[in-house]
Amino acid sequence: MKTVTGNGNEWIREEFHQIDFGDKRLKERFFETAGLLSSKASGSIYPSCHGSWSQAKGAYRFFSNERVSESALFRTHCVQTQKRLEGHSLVFSLQDTSELNFDSHKKTEGLGSISKAYHKHKMGLMLHASLMVTQEGLPLGLSSLKCWSRVSREEPPQEKQRRLYQSTMKEKESIKWIETLYETAALIPKDTCLITLGDREVDIFELFRVASSLKTFFIIRNRKDRKFIDEKGKKTTVQTALSKTPILKTIALTLPKNQQRVARTAYVDIRSISGWLPIRNNLVYGPTNKDASRHIHEKVHVSAISVKEQPPPEGVAPVEWVLLTNLTATDAFEAEEKVNWYRLRWKIEEFFKTLKSGCCVEQCRLNTATKLTKMITLKSIIAFKLMHMTKMAALCPEATCTDVLSKIEWQTLYCRIQTTSRLPEHPPQCFRQ
Repeated sequence: MKTVTGNGNEWIREEFHQIDFGDKRLKERFFETAGLLSSKASGSIYPSCHGSWSQAKGAYRFFSNERVSESALFRTHCVQTQKRLEGHSLVFSLQDTSELNFDSHKKTEGLGSISKAYHKHKMGLMLHASLMVTQEGLPLGLSSLKCWSRVSREEPPQEKQRRLYQSTMKEKESIKWIETLYETAALIPKDTCLITLGDREVDIFELFRVASSLKTFFIIRNRKDRKFIDEKGKKTTVQTALSKTPILKTIALTLPKNQQRVARTAYVDIRSISGWLPIRNNLVYGPTNKDASRHIHEKVHVSAISVKEQPPPEGVAPVEWVLLTNLTATDAFEAEEKVNWYRLRWKIEEFFKTLKSGCCVEQCRLNTATKLTKMITLKSIIAFKLMHMTKMAALCPEATCTDVLSKIEWQTLYCRIQTTSRLPEHPPQCFRQ
């Protein structure tokens, strides 16, 4: 297993040693710029350059250089991600999308709408990411990163729904889930099992079909009550079939804090049933192909797992999940295992929080979306590095801090924790100290 090693600028040089801009001076400029942004992840360009205008000017020129592309930056990171995946029998791809708010950057060109309401237009960029983690929750890298500006449309919800119904899969924004699955599967070593985890937005027919065709697995939260064919061939719905299934087990589910709830423990009942999801041809829509689009072409075998809290605390929304997976979940042990695996999905929310709050990506001030995308790509990789370092400290508390921190970094951290201004000469023996 390969982990992120090196401290200070060393990890930058190790992570990106294969990058090629066609100019050695530009490559050195990248190492210098990335090192500065990494050493002060919460700062934008000028603060990260410690007040040096010459260094800041060099960084601005780097992101303005046409020979620098976000694809080159990310492609090099993917090579290292693939190496870190080696030796793991099981890895998880956590997919999610987030909005990056640059509405206060009035002069930035190329931004798009990030508002969900059709009559409002907050400006920014959309970011879709796939974070690879182990069963223990250790981040191994990003397998896909897509950043784009969404076109502002003046249409009410009914017209939007009609437009999407008449669009092919490739014309929809939802294609991001499928493309990311293909890109991630291409990085997976031969003897490694890939499981995609996703929230209700990922509950789309095409992903189920593609995942099965690639011989990969998924655990997706169900968005709506789908048609279902049980093992006996009876046609019903997922919710109806689960309601007639006995409780397998009651478990304690630890829920982290988020914008909608406080951290708490929920006691949930688990049910499970196996059967088939009939998949219609959703590649062609529209009135002229209405009959064809409704025709059932194939079906995917799934296990549906119900996770339901009874009763919830007073005034608190209950936990009610239905998970769909093409993994087996025929007994209490297997069903609980899949529920615990699905909880790893919260790591992608932690990634976006690290990117926005820790790396302050929304404070970056570059005058075009193209330049911003390059910065976002680099900041995303730095956010992964911070998550990897944090989890390594939890998993390996006896490891030395010099494995991941430079001398000035561990000295600063030591002074902050110990509330002293005297710099230590020798590093603590382990992370725990």
